[in-house]
Amino acid sequence: MASGLKVNFHKSSLIGVNVQRDFMKAACNFLHCGEGSLPFKYLGLPVGANSRKMSTWEPMSEQLKKRLNSWGNKYVSLAGRIVLLNSILNAIPIFYLSFMKIPVKVLKMVTRIQREFL
Repeated sequence: MASGLKVNFHKSSLIGVNVQRDFMKAACNFLHCGEGSLPFKYLGLPVGANSRKMSTWEPMSEQLKKRLNSWGNKYVSLAGRIVLLNSILNAIPIFYLSFMKIPVKVLKMVTRIQREFL
């Protein structure tokens, strides 16, 4: 490798899709890594999860609520709250939407959370 970087196989995991169990064990032993399973998180997004389940979208709603609780709306004007909604709170769902299709029920929940902040 030109950069000198190496893969740390002890921190890595191998995930097989439609692969026999014996092959997975042999591959994990050869690579000296662990065996993973679906769904897993990558950059905070649940890869391999069912996007139609509400539990898949729970981390996003918790993240929205956490941001709102940290800001509060006691000392922020209406215009300031609108700017926060448009710039920050709309970016969190967009990050999830770059990977999964949002169900109508979750969309209504996100809209309700944003409206309650105003």
